[in-house]
Amino acid sequence: MQPKVNKTVSSVRISEDVLETIVQNVLEEIPGVARLAPRKTGLLGLINPEPSRRMVTRIDRDAAIVDVSVELSYGCRLKAVCAEIQQKVKDAVQDMTGIAVSRVNVHVSDIVSADAE
Repeated sequence: MQPKVNKTVSSVRISEDVLETIVQNVLEEIPGVARLAPRKTGLLGLINPEPSRRMVTRIDRDAAIVDVSVELSYGCRLKAVCAEIQQKVKDAVQDMTGIAVSRVNVHVSDIVSADAE
């Protein structure tokens, strides 16, 4: 007699907010990163009442592409900090979610002084 095999198909969905939290925690650990770029709205919030995203994640051919906007600290080595962001974000997202990351695009929106941090 053959045992019954339950072939239940299930799925896991991970919110963009969860991915943003992972990225934000990674960014807090990287020297030279002041913060995620603030959300921008249209003129007084009237033209575009929805704030723009600071981070966008999309899946393309079974791999995630992450676009992240950051503000960096004045005096840091921009290229080195951006390369570190790319590597650490990719590693963290892949390790914590199991989703392969094909690209991490870093957009530097501003350079802030130590006083502004």
